[in-house]
Amino acid sequence: MPAALPTSSVRNPENRSSIKRLTREHFALYRGYLDGVSVEQLHATYGDATTDIRATRRLIGLLRDTLSGAARRTRDVEATHLLRLRPGSIPDAQRLAVSEMPTLEAFRESVDPNGFHSEAELLELYQAEFPQENSLGVDRRSTRNARLRRRQIDALARMEASLVQAPQADHPVASWLEPAIAGRLQHTGIHTLADLLGYIEQRGHRWYASVARVGPKAARRIVDWLALHADSLRHTLSKRALTPRRRLSSGDPALLRPRQNGIVPIESLAVPAEMDGSAGTNRARNRSLPCSLGTDLQAIDAWLATPQLSPHTARAYRREAERLLLWAINEKKKALSSLDGADCAGYIGTFLADPQPAARWVGRAKIERTHLDWRPFIGALSNRSRETARAILHAMGQWLVAQNYWAHNPFSAAPAVAIGARIDVSGRSLDHGQWQSVVQAASRDRYSQRELRDYLALNLAYSTGLRRAELADATTGRLIRPAAEDEPDGASTIAWQLAIPGKGPAARTIPVPQAIMQLVFENLRARGLPGDPAACPADTPLLAHFRTGNSLTPDGMGQVFRRLFSWAALLSTPQNLLDSRRYFNASTHWVRHTHSHHALESGMDCREVQVRLGHANLSTTRLYVKARRHGSLADGRTGVVSSR
Repeated sequence: MPAALPTSSVRNPENRSSIKRLTREHFALYRGYLDGVSVEQLHATYGDATTDIRATRRLIGLLRDTLSGAARRTRDVEATHLLRLRPGSIPDAQRLAVSEMPTLEAFRESVDPNGFHSEAELLELYQAEFPQENSLGVDRRSTRNARLRRRQIDALARMEASLVQAPQADHPVASWLEPAIAGRLQHTGIHTLADLLGYIEQRGHRWYASVARVGPKAARRIVDWLALHADSLRHTLSKRALTPRRRLSSGDPALLRPRQNGIVPIESLAVPAEMDGSAGTNRARNRSLPCSLGTDLQAIDAWLATPQLSPHTARAYRREAERLLLWAINEKKKALSSLDGADCAGYIGTFLADPQPAARWVGRAKIERTHLDWRPFIGALSNRSRETARAILHAMGQWLVAQNYWAHNPFSAAPAVAIGARIDVSGRSLDHGQWQSVVQAASRDRYSQRELRDYLALNLAYSTGLRRAELADATTGRLIRPAAEDEPDGASTIAWQLAIPGKGPAARTIPVPQAIMQLVFENLRARGLPGDPAACPADTPLLAHFRTGNSLTPDGMGQVFRRLFSWAALLSTPQNLLDSRRYFNASTHWVRHTHSHHALESGMDCREVQVRLGHANLSTTRLYVKARRHGSLADGRTGVVSSR
């Protein structure tokens, strides 16, 4: 869509007798028409690339009728006549003829350079060559035509000054956009230009994906038109709304939201001075102990910055502190440092169980923190999640008391939430037959790069019992080469190991079966990398995005397993309807449960399984113990189809 005239509604006016809103682009088009610019050139400059020249020709005729009709209504008789004159009605060819007549001195130089003729003779020759009556007639016509052109330009300028309109944020989309496009936007709930701008800001550059029958080309024209009229709309679309998310780094300024009040991420929260905690009723008064923390936000930032926190733990701590701070300010109208024991007990026992009002607190899943419709919750918290929140906030309170910021910990009086077993493993694993069906569904005679990556992910998860975040973080640099290297490509009979970082018992090394390592070697070569992990950069992900080569996120890893289980469900026979339903419900963690069940059933010691899984308590691992024991997983090869 050309920048000069981007609204297809005014460029496709077959069903209109006049144009509702005249823009400066309309007048630029009609001014070019009156100046004699060809319709072909006008269409190339102002027209829509999706239409042909007839649309621009119809628009010119509609503009002529609209402008002359408006002039007639204002009783501007001169403009009514002048604006209907077609190109060529005021020619300027004669004006060029006047300029072609030489001066008397130039004529002398051309016909009498040696001064042979007298002045009278030379003047007689000049008048014979250029008759005076022609000169006067041409001059009169040229003067008249120039005067008419000036009057025509002035008339068009008068009409532009009185009729031109610029789009405003409160204008309906139907006033500016093509009726078909406007109807589709209205069906989505976008009724005004302000609605449209907000919709694009919220959903980013692929905003059109949720609008039926609006594709990327139409969306691009709409965005270009909004950019053209940003001044009158008083809104310029942000870089975040126009740029694909993958092209913005996590620290890009475009992703930052301005500080404001309300339900916003903690990094964008502007806390009112009366509730910033500097004068909280629970602030410590012990002057003998120093405290460099002045406000609740500073205290939370300091707590989250403690060096022993892993990134995963820091995210969980930020989430709970953020929710509590937003609740205290927006619901209790208190500073975080003014909450008492009753407030904290009500927060854990009542609010987290059902955050209300839901429209204010609960949003859709997978919304980035930078989006305007981000919310702290995606639903009510389970008993286990509420108990986790209570434990985290109690730990934060203890730390703030130790820093002499709080006088006492208000979460000490909040009762623990009654919960069942720490891990619900019942009904969330697959038996050997079901697992083999999943493996067979993922197997291929020949693999694409993505299929090979998915097949490796499935078998690596099953053979090691890793969590999805640990799978996503696995790199070649964490693979420990066997001591014996007798055969090429690391084909040693001694098992490779994968180091999993963490604190205390969570840091562990897990043996990786040779069949899985062969898949690793093949996967690296398929990505154009050396087949030897030691020859790759240490940060090379074992499971990478098949297009970009970057590490998968934990959520991306979850999508891989959902796709694998969905494919297994689709391949299930009608006789295995129960298995099909289980596959559709399965997730990445089901593979971890399946690994644990099969390992214990094969006779592996419970403590060895505990080390593999990274459980802090043996009692957690014992939840997997089954009475029946069958199959073999001691070498980690069950489920791996090595002959392909």
